[in-house]
Amino acid sequence: MAGTALVAVVVTAVALSGAGSAFTAKPAGADLTAGQLAAAREIASAGGPIAVNSLPPGAPGSAAHGVALDALGSGFGTAYLVCAVAAVVAAALTAFGMIGLGRSHAGDEESGAAPSAADGRAPDPAAAR
Repeated sequence: MAGTALVAVVVTAVALSGAGSAFTAKPAGADLTAGQLAAAREIASAGGPIAVNSLPPGAPGSAAHGVALDALGSGFGTAYLVCAVAAVVAAALTAFGMIGLGRSHAGDEESGAAPSAADGRAPDPAAAR
């Protein structure tokens, strides 16, 4: 349960950090008036691109809605890429960890050999009587 919460926190942090960086880089290049640009930057500094994206139409800074939406898309795209890489690494580690498991048990069953003692020595047949 804690792992799931940690994943959600990390994904959100990566997404919003990337979105914030993308948003601060783009508004100057957008076709915004000086007033709209100043309002959008002020709102973004207080609440990030999510706050700018949620502005109602006609509000100061709302003209940057498209820029904020693009920035959020970029941030979440990066977060999903991080998740994909983590999933591939986890799958590779699982596969690597399971390489010898199937062979060691199959060999014992096929040979009909009795399982060995915990310390690696063969069990004493006299002690089993």
